[in-house]
Amino acid sequence: MQGLGKKKIKSRKRCFLPLVLMVLWMVGAQTAWAEDAAVMDALDDDEKAQEAVLQMAPVTVTAQKRIENVQNVPDGITVLNKVEIEDSGIVDMTALSTHVPNLEFYDFGSRWHNQSYIRGIKSLPNSEPSMGYYVDGVNYSKSYMFAFPLFDVERIEVLRGPQGTLYGRNTMAGVINVHTKTPDNDVAAGLSGSMGSYNERQLKGYAQGPIVTDTLFLGLAGLVTTGDGYMENDVPGVGEDGRHQDGAAGRMKLRFLPSPKWDISLSLDGQQHDDGAFPFRRTERNAYVKNGILFADDAYHYSHDFAGTSENDYWGLALNANVDTAWGRLTAISGYRDFDNEDWIDSDFSPLDAARMRNCITERTFSQELRLASAENQDGITWLTGGYYFYIDENKKRTNYYRSAMAGSPSNPFRPGTGERLTDTDGLNEGAAAFGQFTYPIRNTLELTLGLRYEFENAEMDAAVHDTPDGGDATTTVQPSMENDFAAWLPKLSLAWHFIPGQMLYATFSRAHRSGGFNSPDVGGLPYDEEYSWVYEIGSKSSFFSNRLTLNLAGFYTDIEDEQITRFNAYNQSFLENAGASHRIGVEAEARYAIGQGLDLTAAFGWVEAQYDQYNDPVTGDDYEGNTVFGVPDYNFNVGLQYRRPLWGQWNGFGRVEVSGVGRRYFDDANTVKDLPYELVNLKLGLEGLHWDGYVWANNLFDCQYRIFENVNRGITEDGEPLTIGVSLAYRF
Repeated sequence: MQGLGKKKIKSRKRCFLPLVLMVLWMVGAQTAWAEDAAVMDALDDDEKAQEAVLQMAPVTVTAQKRIENVQNVPDGITVLNKVEIEDSGIVDMTALSTHVPNLEFYDFGSRWHNQSYIRGIKSLPNSEPSMGYYVDGVNYSKSYMFAFPLFDVERIEVLRGPQGTLYGRNTMAGVINVHTKTPDNDVAAGLSGSMGSYNERQLKGYAQGPIVTDTLFLGLAGLVTTGDGYMENDVPGVGEDGRHQDGAAGRMKLRFLPSPKWDISLSLDGQQHDDGAFPFRRTERNAYVKNGILFADDAYHYSHDFAGTSENDYWGLALNANVDTAWGRLTAISGYRDFDNEDWIDSDFSPLDAARMRNCITERTFSQELRLASAENQDGITWLTGGYYFYIDENKKRTNYYRSAMAGSPSNPFRPGTGERLTDTDGLNEGAAAFGQFTYPIRNTLELTLGLRYEFENAEMDAAVHDTPDGGDATTTVQPSMENDFAAWLPKLSLAWHFIPGQMLYATFSRAHRSGGFNSPDVGGLPYDEEYSWVYEIGSKSSFFSNRLTLNLAGFYTDIEDEQITRFNAYNQSFLENAGASHRIGVEAEARYAIGQGLDLTAAFGWVEAQYDQYNDPVTGDDYEGNTVFGVPDYNFNVGLQYRRPLWGQWNGFGRVEVSGVGRRYFDDANTVKDLPYELVNLKLGLEGLHWDGYVWANNLFDCQYRIFENVNRGITEDGEPLTIGVSLAYRF
């Protein structure tokens, strides 16, 4: 008990770290601002003009559902525009996560089977997500929809910390807003292609322009991608290697401006992917290895007797309508998403013919948001109010096939024979919310923001288990229908103090929650409760050297109640239960510096402590109080140096090098299996012209070997992508 007491005292002391850092920053910022002003006053007109060229343009966001300068928003936000996205090679969520402090995203097994963290709060494929993911204002309801290619993107905003007031359920970790390109009167088109290691090929294209000048516009974009995959199956003749891919995606967007007050957009998008899936290799913790039946697999190798595959068909519609009225801007966003997935898995992860699994997910989602916001550039109080409705219809079918090598196993419900077990679940979630937020300028330099949301959700589940022994009669066990209601009040309070020009200090207090739900009958069928969090955050946003340098800092403490924990039953199938309580404490820093003309430096750093305050394993009786939450690294960082300069005529040279790193993390709640820190280096060199661009690139330049994850219970893991090199060519019409 003495040791646990010391851990609690240590955590409380760390809570003061962000506050101390903010005070030190505030003193330093005032001194730096005074020195900066003095230096600028001493410059002559030519020197001031040269400084103006290096100034960074203001960055606008819609994070709070209105257009604002990101440096005036009292929240931790990372913003990447289309040029930064292309220069950095951000093509999916995994690549995005390396550029955002305290954001981690690991796509392991297959596209739908991923885990992600913002500020140490996790999203897992078998649970409700902890972060919201929005494309053009439409919510993607489950984390298995997040890992698809990013294309035709104008801007990405990553909001760190609870966003319950404006975004509602399942945003306790944060929100990712993806904004795709909007067509206008400009006529533009382009085509690009790339070739890389492991036979990776991708072709992308876009076109946009007016159908009727000033009134009706059309935008089209698409991509096709193929690749062999970097995980090699050592069992001959089984099929393609793991993580091969073959997919396509497209988007069409119509924009209609019937009058100066109206702006209406209709978009249709779709994706289809056929990939290799679950190329997990065995570690020394695997039961086959520990019992001397099989050997552990080497890195980037696995040995399965059955080729895993994952097929995804995914499409949706979004209608965005905005109209300026006498009361303010009225916005309506209607969204429909249709998701279908089918996975085939060698679920014993070995060359033995023991077990296979077929997993099918079908989900149909409709959402509708209606809100009214005060007019832009309005003096005094600014406000926003609105309502939200959603309907989610989901079906999951999981079939486990118990085959010959598993005939006598105690994990086989058909022993000593074989057979198949189908678990069929139908889920229905329907909910509505009302919300409002206003910002009141108390004084010229001080702003108060208050917000409140109330939301209600009804969740239902019907399930049945169908057992079919080989050579026997099928039986069906129907689980009683389950239903639960969830309701929550989600407040927010923040103060922003613009104490000197270009410097803001803020403090935020807010609440968020994650929806509860039901486990499937093959893992007990018990419900699990909602998860709640309170966050206390202080931060600063500043600019120096005539806006050549921006520096944003944040410190936070998050208190979580009834955290949803993934556990495993006797058959090693996962289910959810509520653990008790936990906390997250951390700091974040982001900087951008225009060193010279064309030479830019970016840096991001995040540190987080994620620990359980109450968590007792009901099966083993182990007490995990004070342990680190699995999968959460102590830190992550990214440093990028980029240079773009004229060479001759209309040709520019381009070079970019970036280093990203991930700190220590544990792969289990008992903290027995630890992954060491690692760093990745990416390099990109190119020649850019008026119409043509060409690049050579290398990702993971020094071929660092690292693991994406490990399932410690099963003793299986998947390796991260090794060194890949390639060339890209683009043409703009």
